[in-house]
Amino acid sequence: MTETKYKLLVLIDLSKTSYVTLKNAVNLAKVIGGSVELFHVKSLTNIVKNENQISAMRSLDEEYNVSKKKLQSLINLILKEDNISIKFDFSFGNVKNEIKHHIEKVKPDIIVLGKRKQKVFNFLGEDITQFLLNKYFGVILIAGEDKNLKSDGGISIGFYSDTLNDYNMEITKDLSKKAASPIKFFKVRKRFTVCTTNEVVTRLKSTYNGKNVVEYEFEESTEALVNFVSKNKIGLLCLGRGRNKKSWIDKFIGEISGVNKEIGKLKAPLLIYGR
Repeated sequence: MTETKYKLLVLIDLSKTSYVTLKNAVNLAKVIGGSVELFHVKSLTNIVKNENQISAMRSLDEEYNVSKKKLQSLINLILKEDNISIKFDFSFGNVKNEIKHHIEKVKPDIIVLGKRKQKVFNFLGEDITQFLLNKYFGVILIAGEDKNLKSDGGISIGFYSDTLNDYNMEITKDLSKKAASPIKFFKVRKRFTVCTTNEVVTRLKSTYNGKNVVEYEFEESTEALVNFVSKNKIGLLCLGRGRNKKSWIDKFIGEISGVNKEIGKLKAPLLIYGR
């Protein structure tokens, strides 16, 4: 078995968007050298409707078989297109607790979430995205609405340079190796200051001097960022969490985990660096 560098954990809700979520996760794994595992959770309160113990056990058995069949069918769809090994697991119980315990068990490098048209991935109304942003400090990929993260022919990548640091240097380098030229770095022009390229970006440029690098600068706004991604046909938008709690980038990520019409226009997958 080929050794993989990154372990991707894909949280699946088995909705219609699950295929796109898994496909983007598989493509990312192929780009950076990763393994993929699916995990699905269902709340017990939505399975067991009857207090009778025998009836409850029957409901759990039925749900077990249904969930297993759906997960295997989803994996089979991917296997028709990609030769990649995909593990899966699922559980019933308190959704947030089950996710937390599973993350502690498998210790993923990247967690992958799906995005719906009106709201980002959540289980049964629970805000799992915000929960993970608060509790998990590794890398998170929020899959786009389409299969626009490519694994071959090079990906168009946009990096928000202001949040690049040594902690996420390794995955940034691995992504850059498969990036289509030019690699795009963007930064925010802050009022009364002149932004300079940070040290990490300088080192990336030196490492990949064979690739064309383009830098963009725009005003500090959500709309400007969304327009940038759309205009430049970015296939993967990479940014980190702000160093300050009230930074505009944290506000941007926070809006993604809620319902926001402007953020809804962001079709590309979003990779959020860990701390």
